[in-house]
Amino acid sequence: MKLLFTLILTLGAAVGFALIAMEDPGYVVLVRAPYTVRLPLVLLVLAVLVVFAGLYLLFHFIAAVLGAPQRMRKWRRRRNEANAQLHTMRGYADLIEGDWSKAEQQLLNHLPHNKAPLLNYLGAAYAAQQRGHLHRRDQYLAEALSRHPEQRLAVGLTAARLHYQAGEITEARDVLEGLRQSAPKNVPAARLLAGAYRQLKDWNSLAALMPSLVRLKAFPPEELAAWEKQAYENYLSSLALLQGDGGRPTEAFKSLPAARKKDPAVIAGYCRQLLKSGDSVLAEKTLRIALNRQWDAELAGLYGKAETPFTDDQITLVKSWEKRYGPHADLALALARLYRRDRQWEKARQLFGEVIAGGRDEVCAELGALLEEMGEKDAALLCYRKGLAARAPELAVAEPPAAGELVALDGNEAPEAGGVEVMPAVR
Repeated sequence: MKLLFTLILTLGAAVGFALIAMEDPGYVVLVRAPYTVRLPLVLLVLAVLVVFAGLYLLFHFIAAVLGAPQRMRKWRRRRNEANAQLHTMRGYADLIEGDWSKAEQQLLNHLPHNKAPLLNYLGAAYAAQQRGHLHRRDQYLAEALSRHPEQRLAVGLTAARLHYQAGEITEARDVLEGLRQSAPKNVPAARLLAGAYRQLKDWNSLAALMPSLVRLKAFPPEELAAWEKQAYENYLSSLALLQGDGGRPTEAFKSLPAARKKDPAVIAGYCRQLLKSGDSVLAEKTLRIALNRQWDAELAGLYGKAETPFTDDQITLVKSWEKRYGPHADLALALARLYRRDRQWEKARQLFGEVIAGGRDEVCAELGALLEEMGEKDAALLCYRKGLAARAPELAVAEPPAAGELVALDGNEAPEAGGVEVMPAVR
């Protein structure tokens, strides 16, 4: 359409010019002594136009010849970039299809001509890891960071995920800790680091990270609560808190969020540490306050292990809890332990038997120790056997008892041949 319009316009201009020339052709006289040239005006105009067109075509041709190498370079660059883009597309398609060898090869083809080689290096690193070539994976990641230092976060997150997938949890943690320093508000880095700490059972570090996870809302509320519970429980139960001075469990407990300090499971972990460190008085006080506030079976069972100079008061307190919360096996167990410490052996023996009869065979060892203190070594041996069978059934003694031994733990009298008094029913 444009060409047709140009032809029509040119033809119209020529016709108009011819009509004007026919009406009044005019003359142009060129004088250069001793010559005089007389030309029609139309002929002179046509000659000028022809010369101008010739010069234009000549200069255009010279420019085209001189600029040919540059245009060739541009054409080659565009072709290489198109090929590089095509190989990237094919490489990621192979990556999705699981053809790791072909994907790695395609992603590395025409890489110098790729405008965005970051994606190619990251994809090639993933493909190399799937093939088990971890050294090449690390090379690709290093090259990606070298070519794109401004994308440190993206490269680091990819490296951490690949380390994590390969079971290199320590390496993933090291990378993520570095990213946390440069990008403390990045949620994926915080989530991955929390997972690495949990895999490594580094509860101290996970507990220290929890405030950041809460602030960043790194997990949904219910999942975040589960993370907090696991982190703080295991943190307070870790052996590292028992190293150094004895105040570390208390300092750790005080550093927890207020809501976590009321969690019975967290309190239980704290009190276990106090009992291990020998601070039974503080453990008793902590358990007493918690149980006065709300009932918890685990805390009740631990209360009987807190040794204090005022055992009588502890016994009275446990009895008050029985009236308040009703009968519970854990309260009976706590009371049995307190009776044993207070040398009220018969009461302790009865309560231990009731607890074991309720299915708590793991208490048999404590009853066996009580029976040893009472001088009933044969009955104590049977309790130890039953406790061992409860913990490791494959180690239990399968042979029938010999004559004179106790033949059951649910009778109230021993065979006369043995001459041993049997404890009450403890099944």
